[in-house]
Amino acid sequence: MKTNLVVAPAYSYLHHFLITVPATFDQKGEAIYKARNELKIINIDGITVVVKKYKRPHIINQIAYGYFRKSKAQRAFLYSQKLLSLAITTPAPLAFIEKTHHGLLKESYFISRFCHYPHLMRELWDYTETDKSALISAFASFTASIHNQQVYPIDYSPGNILFEKSQNEYHFALIDINRMQFKPVTPRMAAYGFRRLHVDEDTLTEIATAYAQVQHIEVKSFIEKTQEFHRHFWRNPH
Repeated sequence: MKTNLVVAPAYSYLHHFLITVPATFDQKGEAIYKARNELKIINIDGITVVVKKYKRPHIINQIAYGYFRKSKAQRAFLYSQKLLSLAITTPAPLAFIEKTHHGLLKESYFISRFCHYPHLMRELWDYTETDKSALISAFASFTASIHNQQVYPIDYSPGNILFEKSQNEYHFALIDINRMQFKPVTPRMAAYGFRRLHVDEDTLTEIATAYAQVQHIEVKSFIEKTQEFHRHFWRNPH
């Protein structure tokens, strides 16, 4: 198979490690997630990295990614560079790797720094801190700030949003970012973007209210639209 390795200039000194990732992935590192895709943590030259191996695409996408579209690994690499250029926190990209056979994409990998933020937004469902409302307010403001920079994560799910609390301030980071659009975000798009949050109706209403207030849009209609999209999604999660 043909190997295409693209390395971020700042990490060119790790080329000796990165080029071996496909051959050593099964033997090295600690697995932290394995389903459709597989993630491993590996320590190399004093830094902790996450290697994501994407599931082999079906034949149609093997052709599409091989000839017409950017692979998920390449998009994750490019999008993380874009986010960092906008001062939006996401793990720094080291490289992406694509392995093709007769032009068809067979394997792909994305390698990034490990993000040490200790919490996932899925904790919002049972967050026990006394300042849960402060977290919600900060999250709404963060979401508004990225939307105002024309950044629209399509898969804005709680497992893809990390946060930490430092000196009474909340900081957020985005992961798993290969599905993203860069365009003006309308209120309807924003309401739709909250659909994957696994929260009760009261919490969702608080999030929608805080977002609408930050964005200076009509609160009641935004809450109603957010709840509508959320109910529809959780009737048939996908």
